[in-house]
Amino acid sequence: MSKIKSSLINNFKALFWALIIAGIIRTFAIEPFKIPSGSMKPNLLVGDFLFVSKWNYGYSRYSFPFGIPPFKGKIFESNPERGDIIVFKLPGQENINYVKRLIGLPGETIKIVDGHIYIKANGELDFQKVPQKRIENFNDKELDYNFPRFLENDYEVLNGRIDKFYDENSKKVQKRFTTVTTLDNTSEFKIPKDKFFFMGDNRDNSSDSRVISGVGFVPKENIVGKVWFIWFSVDTDFSFSKFWNLPFHIRYDRLFSVIK
Repeated sequence: MSKIKSSLINNFKALFWALIIAGIIRTFAIEPFKIPSGSMKPNLLVGDFLFVSKWNYGYSRYSFPFGIPPFKGKIFESNPERGDIIVFKLPGQENINYVKRLIGLPGETIKIVDGHIYIKANGELDFQKVPQKRIENFNDKELDYNFPRFLENDYEVLNGRIDKFYDENSKKVQKRFTTVTTLDNTSEFKIPKDKFFFMGDNRDNSSDSRVISGVGFVPKENIVGKVWFIWFSVDTDFSFSKFWNLPFHIRYDRLFSVIK
């Protein structure tokens, strides 16, 4: 056997085992994700790169690449806790990943009144209002706007409502995005067995379980893992066409930030 052929075979073996090890780590330990939207502001920003731990809640078919093998339910199952930020597969479109905060557990009833969450637990007769405390505003540098921010069960949420923004440069009023005010007041959601209710932290600009025809209730087997920490973050002005400018667009204060 020639030295070139032997070298190619050895390189192929090394690559094969590297892929096997990477697949095992991705399936059972950690998996990287990127934040594509602002639905989790202020805690997660567009351009954040995350590591998600896979061991927290057990494993389903969606823990594996391409949903293979196709088995039902979960193994080594552990229940997620209210307030966890979780990556899950969008029900009905399992090729799409979503990241939201867990708000409601199986058997509970949820309703939103004037932007406040009310929860009725199993066996309870009345709803309990989840308290909100106003804290300092969140300065969204991308939109150049200060959003009202609240503390809710020790995590930060936004009232992301903004209808119009006055642009000093163009001297005209511009609409920046559409506010979905109907999500501030909802009907009651009775969460079925083995399903969960999620909401984005950017409450007025998040498609989540409040939209039954969209996300709706999330089956436990669709849960992929718990958001662990941000390992890299780059602002939205960065372009790969000018990759040499990367050091000037890294959000250094967000690197290796643990998410809660």
